[in-house]
Amino acid sequence: MVKCWVPEIGMKAGPEAMMATTSASVVMLSRFRIGARLAIAATLLTLFAIVAVSGAAIVISSSALKEKSFDRLSAIADGRRNQLQSYLEAVRLDLKGLSANRDTINAVKYFSSSWVQVGDDPKAILQDRYITGNPNAVGQKDELLFAESGDQYDSLHRKYHPGFREHLKDHGYYDIFLFNKEGDVVYSVFKERDFSTNLIEGEWASSGLGRAYRAAMELETNNKFAFDDFAPYGPSDGAPATFMATPIVDFEGQKVGVLALQLPVEKIAALLSGTTGLGETGETLLIKADGMILTDSMKTEVDETLKVRLNVPGIEELSPDNIVTAEFDGYRDMHADIALAEVPFANARWTVGAIMDDAEILKGIASLRNTIAMIALAVLAIAIALAVMFARSLSRPIALLVGQMKDLADGDTRIEPEQDRRDEIGDMARSVAVFRDAAIDKARLEAEAEDNRSLSEKERAEREAAKAEETARMQEAVDALGGGLTALADGNLTVRLDRPFMENLDGLRLNFNSSVEKLNQTLGGIRDISSTLDSNAQEVRSATDDLSRRTEQQAAALEETSAALEEITATIGESSRGAGEMTSIAKLAKTDTDTSADVVQRAATAMADIETASKEIASIIDVIEDIAFQTNLLALNAGVEAARAGEAGQGFAVVAQEVRELAQRTTVAAKEIKELITKSGERVANGGELVRATRDALEKIAEHVTEIDGRISAIATASNEQLTGVQEINSAVGQIDEVTQQNAAMVEETTAVSHSLAGDANSLTRMIGEFSLSDGSSGRPAEAFGGTKPASRAPRATNASDEDKAKQQASPARKLVDKLTGAFSSKGSAAVAADAEWAEF
Repeated sequence: MVKCWVPEIGMKAGPEAMMATTSASVVMLSRFRIGARLAIAATLLTLFAIVAVSGAAIVISSSALKEKSFDRLSAIADGRRNQLQSYLEAVRLDLKGLSANRDTINAVKYFSSSWVQVGDDPKAILQDRYITGNPNAVGQKDELLFAESGDQYDSLHRKYHPGFREHLKDHGYYDIFLFNKEGDVVYSVFKERDFSTNLIEGEWASSGLGRAYRAAMELETNNKFAFDDFAPYGPSDGAPATFMATPIVDFEGQKVGVLALQLPVEKIAALLSGTTGLGETGETLLIKADGMILTDSMKTEVDETLKVRLNVPGIEELSPDNIVTAEFDGYRDMHADIALAEVPFANARWTVGAIMDDAEILKGIASLRNTIAMIALAVLAIAIALAVMFARSLSRPIALLVGQMKDLADGDTRIEPEQDRRDEIGDMARSVAVFRDAAIDKARLEAEAEDNRSLSEKERAEREAAKAEETARMQEAVDALGGGLTALADGNLTVRLDRPFMENLDGLRLNFNSSVEKLNQTLGGIRDISSTLDSNAQEVRSATDDLSRRTEQQAAALEETSAALEEITATIGESSRGAGEMTSIAKLAKTDTDTSADVVQRAATAMADIETASKEIASIIDVIEDIAFQTNLLALNAGVEAARAGEAGQGFAVVAQEVRELAQRTTVAAKEIKELITKSGERVANGGELVRATRDALEKIAEHVTEIDGRISAIATASNEQLTGVQEINSAVGQIDEVTQQNAAMVEETTAVSHSLAGDANSLTRMIGEFSLSDGSSGRPAEAFGGTKPASRAPRATNASDEDKAKQQASPARKLVDKLTGAFSSKGSAAVAADAEWAEF
């Protein structure tokens, strides 16, 4: 949900109020002269265009800022989610490896066997030794290597504690626990009050550690694990704790206990503590599915873990495959934007939320508004100056011509119309000059009539009769001509002198009609041209407005594309560095494999030597058996001789008997030794075979490691090439963005000029409308002086074709980013995509 912020820019009235204001302005403008009306109309149109464009620019900028903010927050939330998921997976793998370690298996066995030897109350005794009687301060109880009781448990603690303690510090865990199968905590590193207690029926049986132990005991192998979510934990002073546990299985497949880890809340919070890209008010939090905060905020003074719940709309719609963005209120007294990304791990429903104050996101709009206002004032001042100059260039010649026509109507024939102009005003001036010449002829005729009064009465009578008729006809012509001039002065160009004058004045009538017809045609042409000019100006204004909107959309899309390419560049850089590190690790692995192969070779040689020595010992045993057999025979012979000697040989017979028994025992022992040596030789032979097999396996491993090293080097080289390509693309997009901004500025200038041109054309049309033309466009009927009314001419047909308005379409920036990303595998497809985007622009 994105809300656009529209600042006040001086337009508080709705469309109805604006229409009413416009109508009132038109009525008020009719009271001014044409020059003033032209200047005022141009100023009002310019002001309206500036206000409309400024408002649209601010609204579009606000929307673009909000959209860019949500994209940035989504990227940050996704990155933090991936970091946390990688860390939890690393902890799971470490838990599995530690549970399968020989020292861990032996430790839980020995601790369990020595547990029953501690005394009748192992809990009290061991807590007294390692907690109450521990000389170290609270939080440092793990520094005690062993107690001074001297029993087997303390000896085992002295042996295994340094290794577990070092492992805890290396991985940053809060604590490590060992359980026997009866649920007793037979060992822990940190030595809190849960040490030496029973988690099946003891005081902490219902705690998170107890739940994790019981769940782990139900598992068969250490390939699976149990996980308990954040909850207050009593032995840790009620601080939030989360546990991960797995069964310990010995090498015979027997379950001998449970290994549990208490995860470090501070380390999880540290993974989310980065504020890069989040401004001064932004942060990243870990949230449960019900909105409860799991990591404390660095922006507040109190610990909010499991104490503050966020009411974020859309959190229930989260899934591992989507990121939800929303706006919400109430947290840290701000209206905030948030992007939510679910962390799929075990049975926990954790959510990473990237938050930023909405006011900080839109703080750039104020400076944009001020800049637009200053530019608008400057443009308005320039437009007013140009409008005044243009209005004066039209109104002054027209006003001068109107004054000359009034003077001519009053009988002043000394006027000199400006007949050198080649525009419509020049045509009007030449028509007025014709009227002036007619008035001069009229005065001349009147003077000649006055001169004739000095003739004789007869001649005068004759002449008066003729003159009276001529005068009547002349007066009729003068009256008709005066009426025509009066109607022409009033702007009526439909007037015609249809009744013929006297012969010498009929040319004047024809000239008048011809002049009026030419003036009518000229003004009609001006009207048609002004109408066409107005229509074309409206089309140009509409096109420039549409081009301005598209240019602004393209600029926003290019800006988003540039930001996405920067993120892609950073990701490829990290991949390249990771590939380099993997190359170094592969080389070290090959060195270690070669060393191991050499050691195995020496072991094989030693086993061969042992086998040879065993054979030699067997030969020696055979000699010993022969000696024992000969000794037995000698003892037997000595016994026979002693028997022959009678009583004198009894003592010697006893000795001979003992020697015989000794020889027999020697024979038996030699046979047993021979059997042992034979079995030992067989085992040594088997060991030699195993050592040789191990040597062959290590040689194959060395070959595989060498091949892996080569492939990783190729990956690193390809990643560097991709990084270089993306950087070049990023630079090109930056140049395109700069050119687009320049185009946008040029479009704005074109828009202003087109609006001014449309206003000028409209004003010219209204000016021409003050004249009544012969096609009836002004609504006045044609008048005839001195004759019948002439037939009206057929009105000129005008056809206006309707034009469809161009539909505004948003530039697909996300598609462009995807296509640019796909350029790593197919440069051709990227070129086609780029052509498609420019075609749309």
